[in-house]
Amino acid sequence: MEDKLFRNVLVPVNASDLSERVINKVEQMALHGILGDIYIMTIWDFHNVDYSKLHAPNKEKMLINQAQAVIDKYAGQLKSQGIVIKSILTGGDPATAILKEIQEGDYDLVIMGSRRLNKFQEIVSFSVSDRITRLSSIPVLVVK
Repeated sequence: MEDKLFRNVLVPVNASDLSERVINKVEQMALHGILGDIYIMTIWDFHNVDYSKLHAPNKEKMLINQAQAVIDKYAGQLKSQGIVIKSILTGGDPATAILKEIQEGDYDLVIMGSRRLNKFQEIVSFSVSDRITRLSSIPVLVVK
């Protein structure tokens, strides 16, 4: 097995156009032999479920299914190019879940998108990519 520049790569994605650009960049890097094992991660935000309501299990299942559809879409795109991926589906706050996965996994790199917020928007909205780049213990490649 040839050595890859990055052995284990975490790629958090969602249903945005930005994630499509991230996956396209991951595909290019993998086809050039830069990336080893690719872990696509999607987080469904359980904060969007009001568990005091009777419909909560249905809402939770819908969010999980939507997250799984995102993984399936991107996994299919990469697999069609012969790129092997592993998937991670979890619930919670996106930044917290990504940081936890970085801490618990054996990753060399995170590749994720940034929404191109201005400084005021970053302060007000606490962007996920900003939080990850500041708190990650490993390198983060931000795709814009």
